[in-house]
Amino acid sequence: MQYAEPTLFGALLQGQLKFAFGVSPLVFAAIAGLIVAAVVVSYFKTTRPLSKAWKLFFISLRSSVLMLILFCLLRPVIITQQASQQDTYLGVLYDDSRSMSVTDMAGSISRREAVNEALIRNGVLDELAESFQLRSFRFDQQTERITGADGLSAEGTASSISQALEFVDAQLGGLPLGGLVLVSDGADNTGDDPVVKAQAFGARQIPIFTVGVGQEAIPQDIGIVDVNSNRTVLEDTVFTVSAGLKHRGYEGHEVELTVRDGDSVVASRTVTLGEEGITRRYELELAPERPQAIVYDLQVALQRGEIIEQNNTYSFLVDNSDREPLDILYIEGHPRNEYKFIRRAVEPDSSLRLATYLQTGPEKYYRQGIESPTELSEGFPSDRETLFQYEALVLGDIEQSFFSVEQLQMIQGFVADRGGGLLMSGLIDPEFITTPIADILPVSLVEEGFLPSYLQGGIRRGSHPTGELFTPRLTRSGEFSPLLRLAAEDGENSYLWRQLPQLQGIQVTGRIKPGASVLIEHPLLQYQDQALPVLAYQRYGSGRSMVLTSASTWRWQMMMDSRNQSHEILWRQLLRWLAVSAPERISIEFDREFYNVGDEVMVSATVLNEEYQPDNNATLYLQTTDPLDQITDSPMQWDIEEEGVYRSRFTVAQEGVYNLLVDIASAAGEGSRDGSQKEAAIVVISSLREYNDAAMDSGLLSRIAEISGGSFFSLDQASELVNAIEFTPNAYSREVQIDLWDQPWLLALLITLLCIDWIARRLRGLS
Repeated sequence: MQYAEPTLFGALLQGQLKFAFGVSPLVFAAIAGLIVAAVVVSYFKTTRPLSKAWKLFFISLRSSVLMLILFCLLRPVIITQQASQQDTYLGVLYDDSRSMSVTDMAGSISRREAVNEALIRNGVLDELAESFQLRSFRFDQQTERITGADGLSAEGTASSISQALEFVDAQLGGLPLGGLVLVSDGADNTGDDPVVKAQAFGARQIPIFTVGVGQEAIPQDIGIVDVNSNRTVLEDTVFTVSAGLKHRGYEGHEVELTVRDGDSVVASRTVTLGEEGITRRYELELAPERPQAIVYDLQVALQRGEIIEQNNTYSFLVDNSDREPLDILYIEGHPRNEYKFIRRAVEPDSSLRLATYLQTGPEKYYRQGIESPTELSEGFPSDRETLFQYEALVLGDIEQSFFSVEQLQMIQGFVADRGGGLLMSGLIDPEFITTPIADILPVSLVEEGFLPSYLQGGIRRGSHPTGELFTPRLTRSGEFSPLLRLAAEDGENSYLWRQLPQLQGIQVTGRIKPGASVLIEHPLLQYQDQALPVLAYQRYGSGRSMVLTSASTWRWQMMMDSRNQSHEILWRQLLRWLAVSAPERISIEFDREFYNVGDEVMVSATVLNEEYQPDNNATLYLQTTDPLDQITDSPMQWDIEEEGVYRSRFTVAQEGVYNLLVDIASAAGEGSRDGSQKEAAIVVISSLREYNDAAMDSGLLSRIAEISGGSFFSLDQASELVNAIEFTPNAYSREVQIDLWDQPWLLALLITLLCIDWIARRLRGLS
């Protein structure tokens, strides 16, 4: 193996000084001290008087000559490491993620351009190529071999230093690797701790030389960290979007948040930024304007002085596509106004199907909204399978005697096991107190005889307290509940509620159950120091239950302008909320809220049988349609650790909307009678990970270098790389000794000092 001759200057900077005759530097220093002392004594008395300055000059000059002679006589040498010439390899790793496109370098150039200037155009890599065989790599989430820096694009959506070190180790592990040069901003945001891998390189004497790129602190920046919203919504539904913002340098500033659907602004809000460096969440409300999967853009207005603008925009998807209507069974005890107006409110809404069974007289019933002649032909469903085909159940002014004991138990199973929703509206038959219905409701039921006299009598009209007109009062929860939204903006929503006509009459119930929430309450009447609830709900088992204790919401339509839609909006939102939580036979979940190019998507499908119990014997396939309309089919595997859960994975390669279809068949290969398919969509967006916290992490880069035996350099110190690499020990370098005593420059220095001493003495007339 051939070795390059190290330069003397580099050896002086990197090597260790020793004396060939075994004298330690400390002994040399002691002898030098004695020489200086002897020279000082010899100049106490001179043949000609000298000033103190001249004496000091002559003492220094004579001492330097004598110490230089002593230095040469002891034969000084420099001990350093000698690199092999062209037989040792040097790996160069370039960070090619999007953070390298940030323009925070001197002259307002990007980090990538600064790397080209410092390492290539300044000839640093050319000098290294004279002593090593260079192998270049680019890395982001993945690593690949390149021929040079021309192969860099700064388009990687994430960076993984650990993965890059693993890849290079696998590629060059069988070669005489003398070291690695890692050029990065250190913003490692995925994978394992790179310091652990660097330690493994250090144990094999392969030093890593890190070159930090970028500013260590971005002085001014506002970044969107993430956005949370409903993945799917129903038509005309108002939903909330929550945006997480983090900033530097703009504490107390007001900025505008906007949500765009294409070129149209659909929501906006001005917010005041809080403490810097801390993620704070801000909410906006939206209502989809068309029935399809919509990609919205959330934007933060660019502020003066911001260096990074890419993290001021974030895209998210809301699926408002047409889907099968939610099936709701409505049992009504008599043809009251409430029934008529509820049906009117729901009829224009294609997302809801209200199948009603109305008792019009003794043993007389009227069916509406049915899909087939046999639906509800026998009255209330007599078996669980038929009842479980609905997502919600509404009971209005119906007597307990209408149901059999088995049917009441079925209703309890419908809510607790199937996950359906139950709403009791209007008058509640006291006979329900001893049935499972009393367990399901969010309020306790009390016999009339136990109520104070002014609360007895149930819903009635007239001067009785329970029958008087009253203005319903929204609770704090009700003011912000999406169920009671008449407008997206809080002030307008409150105004519209104040315009609604008064209700008349209230069914008195007992106390609110623990865990239940009240959305609307009576402004005056109380029972046991609690305001009487008008609208309350709770979770029960897998489902939901709700009670509406007034039978006069029809006044919100009848006594308003015919164009006013408040009554329709409220009832649609209530019924949707009841029904939408009921699980489908197939439900799809994703492992993350959002995905970036190159991410792996984990799709989980939960499959239920006719009894809405987990089904472990299904055969599932996942069909994926990417933004380029390319279709891929793959089987889904049952996760043996979770009942009824099947999983599949795929990697997203393009930005845009991915449409997914899960298709199910029974173990015998036959499609299920209904609910055999489920569609979903995700959006793949540009990653913000590379732009948030994009400052150079010198601490990480320094630890990588130190633990591996290398050195850390900022980019403006890149010219020092050559000497550092050449003289840093590695597994393929050897110790070399360079003599100093016979160096020509040392002899020239000695002669020069002697000449100066002779001339100076002659000028001062000394012997």
